[in-house]
Amino acid sequence: MYNLKSIAIIASNNGLGHIRRSVVLANSLSKKFKVTIFCLKDKVDKFKINKRVKLINFEIKKYKNIIFNKKNNIHKLFIFKNKFDIFLSDNYPEILNQQKNTIMISNFFWHDILRINTEYYKKLEKKIAKRPIVSNYLFVSKYIKKNFKIKPVGFYGKFLDKNFDKKKNGILISFGTAKLNYKTKIEINEFLENVKSLKNKNIPIYLEPRYYQKHYKNFNIIKATFDNEMYSKIAIAIIKPGLGTITDCLSRGITLITYTKNQNKEFTENAKILEKKNIGINFYNLISALNFSILLIKEKSILKEKFKIAKNLKWNGEKDVMKIINELFPQKLLIYNEKYEERLK
Repeated sequence: MYNLKSIAIIASNNGLGHIRRSVVLANSLSKKFKVTIFCLKDKVDKFKINKRVKLINFEIKKYKNIIFNKKNNIHKLFIFKNKFDIFLSDNYPEILNQQKNTIMISNFFWHDILRINTEYYKKLEKKIAKRPIVSNYLFVSKYIKKNFKIKPVGFYGKFLDKNFDKKKNGILISFGTAKLNYKTKIEINEFLENVKSLKNKNIPIYLEPRYYQKHYKNFNIIKATFDNEMYSKIAIAIIKPGLGTITDCLSRGITLITYTKNQNKEFTENAKILEKKNIGINFYNLISALNFSILLIKEKSILKEKFKIAKNLKWNGEKDVMKIINELFPQKLLIYNEKYEERLK
């Protein structure tokens, strides 16, 4: 009798980028393991999850002071302690206090970003340091790179567009799903008034839903849907550079313009990496970013160059994770099951 080893993926609910990579990883690992993903169902449903992956609707509330919030149900994970062979924790190092057989998947730590420098995290980091952290080979924070061993992996998923499409001329404007500070909201509202004044007919602008208003359609401003149909029309994206949005855009060869004014160091570090690798261009003024984007639409050679750079990045990071699991947990390797493999075909 052959047994499939079981893996639990604890997906961070703080941003769709975390959930996207957890779903991609779960779908890939389900070909070899029994996979269960812990995440909010309504967020996972935004992505295509494989039928072989079991979903447990699980909410981890706002991260700040998470450990000291007794109402937070992260502690309930303890009941699953002996039910899984391996835990993959997306950005939640606290899991290590309950599950020794854990691999951290993180490009940054919230306790570093939010400067929660407590004795608790100092002790926790000693546990984290016992095993390498799985991080994106480009977008890993200076803090993690300096203080821990890492196992670099490519971007999750594959590069989607085979060839550069010179007909694309849309501009995406997105500031992520997290709450914005007061100063940023004011600047965005002023920016949107300027966008309307363009009265642009040739270049469609796709705006994230929380800022969209019905009358915007009169100015060729379209509500962003973040699906394949929308992305097939986007040439440039003006974004707050979270890794989820970065990955969605780069996987389609979209040129990135980043906006980092009043943002925390997760985003400022990401923007610096994009510029250093000649992948993106950073702005601190939204109007300047938009005007520059319109100029780029007319200059196809630069867009084509960025497309080629994105295409040549390392992709299919989920396959790298499979190798890392085999390397770090050789005693928990899957016993090959021919009958199970046959059912997957």
